[in-house]
Amino acid sequence: MFKVNLLPPQEKKKLELAELSHILAFSAVRLVVILIIFILVLISAYFCLRILINTQNDLIEVRQRDEKAQLQTEVEEKIQRLNQDAKKIYLKQNNLIVWVPILEELSEITPSGIYLINFSYRTSTGQIDLNGWADNRDKLLVFENLLKESSYFEEIKSPLTNLIKQTNINFSFTLKLPSFEEGENAIE
Repeated sequence: MFKVNLLPPQEKKKLELAELSHILAFSAVRLVVILIIFILVLISAYFCLRILINTQNDLIEVRQRDEKAQLQTEVEEKIQRLNQDAKKIYLKQNNLIVWVPILEELSEITPSGIYLINFSYRTSTGQIDLNGWADNRDKLLVFENLLKESSYFEEIKSPLTNLIKQTNINFSFTLKLPSFEEGENAIE
């Protein structure tokens, strides 16, 4: 069937404008609906990405805490090793005999005419063997008394062979060092 339009031209224009406005309104509604759907998709994508970012930040914090804990564990292990080494050094220091004051004392109390030839220390017994030469017996007896009076030596043993000769005497003494109380030679 044919469409015959018998309307005057002004009415035709009104109808065309009305039809065009319906088409534009329909298109605008469709565009608005599409925009609303697009905005909803963008908003949901935004929230999904925000959740992912927050989750990643939480994982980074956990990893950093783990690294800090690992670093802290390593530092604690190093401190324990250093403490063990320091304890070993401390124990060695307690058993260490400071020889300089002992040798100074020995050189101060040795009178003229007496020469020390050998000085040896036995760690197993804590004894010192002292050998030397003396001009005469009187100087040797003075030296023996000075050894007995010294606070650095105790249990001075002198064999009888030291007293047999009157002059030109090869002598020997066995001395013991006083035992030090724990912590006296310790590092402070």
